[in-house]
Order: sequence, then structure tokens, then C-alpha cells
Amino acid sequence: MFRKCTISLRHQLTHVLKEQCCVSMQVASFKSHLSIDKIYPNSNPDFLRKSESLTHSLRRPQSHSQSIEPTEPKKGQKESRTKETFSGYIPIEALEISASRSSGPGGQGVNTANSKIEVRFHLESATWIPEWIKPRLSEQEQGRITKDGFFVVRSDLTRKQMLNQADCMNKIRNMIYSASVLPHQPTKEEVKIHEERLAKAKTGILREKKARSLIKQSRSAPEM
Repeated sequence: MFRKCTISLRHQLTHVLKEQCCVSMQVASFKSHLSIDKIYPNSNPDFLRKSESLTHSLRRPQSHSQSIEPTEPKKGQKESRTKETFSGYIPIEALEISASRSSGPGGQGVNTANSKIEVRFHLESATWIPEWIKPRLSEQEQGRITKDGFFVVRSDLTRKQMLNQADCMNKIRNMIYSASVLPHQPTKEEVKIHEERLAKAKTGILREKKARSLIKQSRSAPEM
């Protein structure tokens, strides 16, 4: 009888343990209030996978910049050409990075640690920058280009070399992006409106001058 009781108790314990495991598995599916779905309700949960695939594609040496081949225009359509765009990828192996004493934050530590970073590269031979952006970049950033044609960027924003290097890379990226923005080309309607406004302003100026000359003539002394 004692053995039968122990066997039945064992069966009951195993049944209870199985039920507890099922309950724990249900509880494990609970999502915290700090999950991505609740913080960013309209976001894509697979954005990390997309970013990883994007970084892998950018690391390829042949895909430094994206280009679209121009299509042949059809009859009655104007020729449409797309320019090569900057992807944002900057190859570190194409840069010359050096460290030196910093004059930024750090107290007396700036005299003992090389935290200032200088990044330079040859602008004309940089294959990762589209050709049509290079003259615009050299025109906008004339003070950063040496006589030998090297583009120089420095940073001593923080006490860490890696953070200053990241700051230099960010500066280069922003400069290239700003140089890639083309000026606005006015349409025919905008040119016509501008010309009408100029003509209206000129007629108003002439009217005011004529009125002013009449006032001056009325002030003159009468002829005897």
C-alpha cells in the first residue's frame, strides 16, 4: 500500500510540474512597456536586419556611390539624366589619420595624451566621392584644402580619440552632403512673376520721383 501511495504521489507531482511549466511559458510571452512596439508603434520590427544588410552592401568596395544609368528618351520627351549620388560611406583605408596634443577639454591631461585627431585625404583621387561634387566641395571648403590638394579636417571636441575621429568623419560626411545639394532652378512661371514684380517696382519708383520733382518745382520762386 505504501508503494502504491508513493507512485500516485509521484504521478500527481509530475502533472503539477507540467502545468507550472506551461504557465511559465505563457508568462514568458509577456512584453514589457519598454518594448519597441510600444515606444515606436509605427516602426518596423525588422529594421535591424535591414540596417545590417545596408552596412554589408556599403562595405563592398565597388558600391561606394550609387549611380543610375540614363535611359534613352522617347519621342516627345526631354532627355532625363540622373547624377551619381553620395551614399555616405567613407572608406577608412583611404584616409590618413594622425593624433596630436589637444587644446580642448581635459585640463592638464591634454598635455599628456594625444586626443586631437586630424583626418586628411586627397580630394581629386578620392573615388568614393562623385566627380561632380568635388569642384563644389573644393569651392565651398577652400580653407580646408592644402597646396598639395589634401582635404584636412581636425577635431578636439572630446578627450577620446575614437569620439574625435567619429566627429571628423561626421564633418566630412556633412560637408559632402551640403556640396551635393544643387541650387534651385526657377521655372518659367517663377521667372515671369519675378520680372513682373521688378517692372512694378520700377514704375513705382519713377512715379515717386516725378511727384517729388513736381513738389520741388512748386517751391521755386515765381518769375518776375
